[in-house]
Amino acid sequence: MVETGRPLQAARPPTGLSPATAGAYAASWRAFVGTLPADSGFPVGPVAVAAWLDARAKAGRPRQSLVVDRAALTAWCAANGEELDVALPATRVRRTGAGVDAASLLAAARRCGPDLPGLRDRALLLLAATLDIGAEALARLTVENITDTTDGMTVALLRPRSGRHQLRRLRRRRDPAICPVRSWAAWCAAAQLRWGAAFRGIDAHGTVGDPLSVPGIRFVLGRALGRSDRPAHRARRTKSGSPPESSVRTPARQRTTTPAPDWVRTTLTVSGPVDAVARFRAAAQGPGIIPWQVDFDYEQARLLAPMAGMGAQAVTLARLLRQASERLHRIALLHQAAGTPSCAFDLHRLVPVPGPILEAGSDSRAAAAWLQAHWGTLLPLRRVEVEAPRDQRVRRSARLVYRFWSAEWTPWQALERVRTDWPELVFDIRPQYARADAGKTADAA
Repeated sequence: MVETGRPLQAARPPTGLSPATAGAYAASWRAFVGTLPADSGFPVGPVAVAAWLDARAKAGRPRQSLVVDRAALTAWCAANGEELDVALPATRVRRTGAGVDAASLLAAARRCGPDLPGLRDRALLLLAATLDIGAEALARLTVENITDTTDGMTVALLRPRSGRHQLRRLRRRRDPAICPVRSWAAWCAAAQLRWGAAFRGIDAHGTVGDPLSVPGIRFVLGRALGRSDRPAHRARRTKSGSPPESSVRTPARQRTTTPAPDWVRTTLTVSGPVDAVARFRAAAQGPGIIPWQVDFDYEQARLLAPMAGMGAQAVTLARLLRQASERLHRIALLHQAAGTPSCAFDLHRLVPVPGPILEAGSDSRAAAAWLQAHWGTLLPLRRVEVEAPRDQRVRRSARLVYRFWSAEWTPWQALERVRTDWPELVFDIRPQYARADAGKTADAA
């Protein structure tokens, strides 16, 4: 039976609860008692409880927290002999800048997988939910805008009208599945982001590519939320009303088009005893290729597929392309077998690709995963140069300076393996994370 007149400040707490539940219930009870006069006592009454819950709902408190508040007040009142039966108030659905309620974004983030696209989508969804921003603001985010702090991270959001940045602080959450700080760190580490756009496209081989545009981010958000339909492509039309021929893209062309990688210039200085430096220089020389095993019958069929409608001409062209590719591949294998030192810093010589990975082929997911994990780049190095300046510090020491270009990232994993294999040498790695100009990229080599 309820103890009429007992002060709320002296209420007996509920028993039989876990420490975490007891702490949460006590916090809700103190918040409720704090809104009432100091001399208030039992019975509390359903009207006061309903009014307090309604005020909390109007202030934007999530429905899950309202459920905890109601359970806390019910438990505290029951411990003091008062039975309550109060319905939850109608909560206002909070929509983010992406036009979606935050609860849907959090639920979609929980459904994201542990692979690279899943890590990106989870970070994208959680930043959209916690920062209350849309696709335009997400597309403007860069790695430089996000700074780690002791208890979370700080995000500098650019305001286009004023040109100024607004600082938003995010703290770590207890649940890793909906923690924006942990999700961003996981995506940033998996994609090896050092600078530039925060969110980028990922091809079928798991390679991180160009920055996501505003329509691309909207598509990713829609797909994660269950709206997988891609918006129809609007082709540019001529004055006669028909689309130009250059703007029509067939599905086969869309599948085979891959973005060109960015190239990073790196300077690697190797120093140490003269004999060890000489042995390393000889061991690092090679043809500079990866001897993939290629199924040329499959390659010919793949080349023929997008142009099969052209008839006999397409069959002849696919066969000629297959023969040219097979001849170039045979020449590359001969150089590999002969140990032709055309590349001064051959990653395959220093960190060889295993035979099963070579058999899988360059376009396989297993090859992409192995290269990403053991090399840090998916392609051989380009435009490798080496010079051996005299080392004036010690008479019996030597120094080599390598300069090369690598696809997307400096091959950190391969260099760490080389550093372990050659403990008597000192390696100084200086990448230049700046976008290469169009006329200075390694593709020209």
